[in-house]
Amino acid sequence: MVSKNELKLLRSLRQKKYRREHQLFIVEGKKSVAEVLKSDFQVKNVYATASWISKNESVFSFPLTEISVADAERVSALQTSPEIFALVEMKENKAIELSSKCLLLEDIKDAGNLGTLIRTADWFGIQSIVCSEQTVELYNPKTIQATMGSFTRVQLFYTDLNEFIKQLPEDYVVYGTFLEGKAIQNVDFASKSAVLIGNESNGISSSLSVCVDEKIYIPTKATHKIDSLNVAVASAIVCYELTKK
Repeated sequence: MVSKNELKLLRSLRQKKYRREHQLFIVEGKKSVAEVLKSDFQVKNVYATASWISKNESVFSFPLTEISVADAERVSALQTSPEIFALVEMKENKAIELSSKCLLLEDIKDAGNLGTLIRTADWFGIQSIVCSEQTVELYNPKTIQATMGSFTRVQLFYTDLNEFIKQLPEDYVVYGTFLEGKAIQNVDFASKSAVLIGNESNGISSSLSVCVDEKIYIPTKATHKIDSLNVAVASAIVCYELTKK
């Protein structure tokens, strides 16, 4: 059974400062726990309710620590608490090996948007995402949940995007999503492409727009004015066009 000290630690990890202090985060739900157990993340412990253990223990290889339904609800960051979750070590934020197609994210603030972006990138086989230092934290519970396990396969790196783009190999072409430019369906993406996606409210900043080699946009077929698409939806369209050839 989970101890009082363990429970205190688990509950504290809902807050960013304690996740950073302990370098730990929580993964909730059967699918996401299964994904993290198959990955190279270090899983410290897996907790499950007595009901879940009685139904699944015989086919679950990782040792399980029992937790009450009430305590699981206190730990969970979700409206409906799952019956199983894992305590996992954070990875060091270090430079990643870029895939030939990658995303650059500037100041994405919504945790759900970031999680959806990661899941979308995984779907389209995009293995690397580089985030500005002001982008929401990967280990935010809402981000982890929205990825549905894709955070275990897509590499993320947080850094100064201005400096990162300046140091990109010369054979990479940097595209940026704007409200004007070349219609995305007409873009012949380079074999090595980095697509810059801006903040939900402000788009791409002026300091980064000068680093873009080609501006692209998603045309609307609406006859009335619509300011923009949700960033996660727009990114899904970008990922499709980026990888379809």
